[in-house]
Amino acid sequence: MAYKIQFTAGGLKDAKRLPKAVRNALAKELRNKLAKAPSTCSEQLREPLAGWRSFHCGKHRVIFKLYEEVKLIAIAGIGKHSSQPTQDIYRRLELLAKRGRLAEDILAALRGFSTGSE
Repeated sequence: MAYKIQFTAGGLKDAKRLPKAVRNALAKELRNKLAKAPSTCSEQLREPLAGWRSFHCGKHRVIFKLYEEVKLIAIAGIGKHSSQPTQDIYRRLELLAKRGRLAEDILAALRGFSTGSE
């Protein structure tokens, strides 16, 4: 069974900012790879983003939290890994995590998720 993909508000905003060709290629990769085997096609991140995973698609990184028990992937951000701190996806999400905003965004995304067993 494939995992359901849910975006946080920030993750959806990042996706909408991508050029159409990149967005379409990424959507295909998310459906065909990430949704089918998220643990094997991604990497665990270290502190301060421990508990999060990174899926690489070309130059872009998809940062997500994996919920195995409900087969859910919660995407918090999409962006490039960059040497410039203000443009780096990892640094941006680290700042959100330090402020507690990353957890808030995930909680809001999970509120809209239904397991289909209700």
